[in-house]
Amino acid sequence: MSAGVAVRSLTPEDAAACDAIVASLPYHFGDEDGRAMCAHVVRESAGLVADAGGEVVGFLTWRRWYGSSVEVSWMAVHATRRRQGIGGRLIEELAGSVASEARFLVVTTLSEATPEPDEPDSYAGTRAFYGSHGFEPVWEPAGWWNDRNQAVLMVRVLDSMRA
Repeated sequence: MSAGVAVRSLTPEDAAACDAIVASLPYHFGDEDGRAMCAHVVRESAGLVADAGGEVVGFLTWRRWYGSSVEVSWMAVHATRRRQGIGGRLIEELAGSVASEARFLVVTTLSEATPEPDEPDSYAGTRAFYGSHGFEPVWEPAGWWNDRNQAVLMVRVLDSMRA
């Protein structure tokens, strides 16, 4: 499904394309402060991009926590390219590149405890996506984000570091 898409390291030159991807997803990136944080991170952090013939169509950023964990801090695929396997390619590329030195991949997303409007591209789909790539919900930290939105921390154990 994601044929013709190459995954490579994120560079500062990719920032504007990442901003455009975020802009294509107003439901998922509806918070102005969140968009600003994401814009900062794509300019400063390690990451990967999905490149389709010279066009950046998806990205993820990541950071290390302690010696054993890598967090997917931001991830998005352009609205016109979703459900084509691009996000999965990004996750699997990251997992493969850090598996020899990290034990866990972690990601935080919107919990099912937060009511959502009738949205065809909801966070239920986001949680299902992560679940299909080996992430399991492990904790819903109360008040972590704000009073309106409940977060859920999801973790994937990386095979090469299993005890």
